[in-house]
Amino acid sequence: MSARLMANPDFRAAAGARARDEMPTPPRAMAASAEKGKRRRAWPRWTRSAVKTALLLVPVLGLTAAAGSAWKRGNLAETLEAAQESVVRLTGDMGFRLSEILVVGRSETERDVVLDALGVRRGEPILSIDLADAKQRLEELPWVSSASIERRLPGFLYIRLSERQPMAIWQHDRQFTVIDRAGRPLADAAELARRGNQRIETLPQVIGANAPQQVHTLLSALEGAPTIAPMLSSASWISDRRWNLQLGNGVTVKLPEGNAEMRRALRQLEQMHAASHVLDRDIVAIDLRLPDKAAIQTSATAQLPGWEDDTKKKNGKKS
Repeated sequence: MSARLMANPDFRAAAGARARDEMPTPPRAMAASAEKGKRRRAWPRWTRSAVKTALLLVPVLGLTAAAGSAWKRGNLAETLEAAQESVVRLTGDMGFRLSEILVVGRSETERDVVLDALGVRRGEPILSIDLADAKQRLEELPWVSSASIERRLPGFLYIRLSERQPMAIWQHDRQFTVIDRAGRPLADAAELARRGNQRIETLPQVIGANAPQQVHTLLSALEGAPTIAPMLSSASWISDRRWNLQLGNGVTVKLPEGNAEMRRALRQLEQMHAASHVLDRDIVAIDLRLPDKAAIQTSATAQLPGWEDDTKKKNGKKS
């Protein structure tokens, strides 16, 4: 009796196998399986770190080999130099070579002048370029006040220039030289004019052997006289002591010695012109050398050049 009720284990196993075989595959699993079959086999995860390690080890191994070779010579300086040269060659072989030079901030400095000062050539290993030395050569150019250089790997040099601003034209020994606010020579004015530079036509002239050394004080004083400054045509440095201004309408303004006194005289002239438009009248010159007093020479009594000589007194109608 007990034998009849005992289940057949082989029968149950076979029935279970048929049930699993007959069970349908869920749609989501089918889609995932199909999509997996479409994808290409990805690289193993360890390959990415292996590539990075190899790229880092190449220059290190090269440096080690060069150092070992040079060490045999027993000279530390030669060892370091040889190691550096080896690394530069390796990076060059890996594609780190100069391909482009980008310069921003260049207005007056010629392109060829910048390239000559850099002293580099396309195709050379970019790590072989001495940036500090190139920066120093750029800042020795007349127009350049400051320069910065960056390496942008694999092959770009990025250069930013700050140029000096032309403020006047210095007339000396029959030459005309563009100078900046500090009196530093920048370029030949005639050459710039031949190139079509129209900016120099707006610059005032300064005359006198030591005029460039004093031009910054004059320009600073004129900043406090915004009405007079645009009228300035030229300025003469007289006897290494003071300035005579020549305005665009032909009027000469004699300024006193000393920076404070010159500023005071220009403020006085501004007030006079605002009150009575004195500079629009038919006058030849205004002498402002005496404090709180102005001597005006009219065109009716105009005199020959040299009237400003302090040791000579000429007759003329003054008020």
